[in-house]
Amino acid sequence: MKGFLVLMLALVIAFTLSATAAESDAAKLQRLSALMVKGTTPKVKLNAQEKKEVEQLLKIVLPDQSAIGNDKEWSVTFHDMEENDFFSVDLKKKGDKSFNKFMWFHILHQLKAPARYGNEKFEGYGAMGMKDVHYFIQVGKVEIRAVGHAKEYKNDAKIKGMLKAFKLKAIEKL
Repeated sequence: MKGFLVLMLALVIAFTLSATAAESDAAKLQRLSALMVKGTTPKVKLNAQEKKEVEQLLKIVLPDQSAIGNDKEWSVTFHDMEENDFFSVDLKKKGDKSFNKFMWFHILHQLKAPARYGNEKFEGYGAMGMKDVHYFIQVGKVEIRAVGHAKEYKNDAKIKGMLKAFKLKAIEKL
């Protein structure tokens, strides 16, 4: 009986931690969305703290370590323009501070999703691209432009594989 109670207590704690993590992810996604909408609004600028925060929050929808490899990392910069804000996202060798990158992405948030995008479908989303160079997809109000930069990433399989690893269902909510 004592073993059963310990097991039940462990299950309750595990379930509670899991539910709390899911709520935390949902809150982060909601905050990311709010900052992206604010940043996308013409002539509205994010303050320095918000810019730093949105750059960190974007990483929750990027492919995780298992998709990019343990020797790589994301570098994210938010470009807060008067209009047409966007993120520059580079896939780089871990610890590399140079301009070298394997792939780069521009991620653009729009206040309204376009009625139509591209002449192809990718995972159910409008898409277009140039074989072995770049591929763009529209996920709700977010456009993701993926470009192979290093020679080993200049192929459709790598480019599209990385796009599939994005958390596309979460991006739909932004």
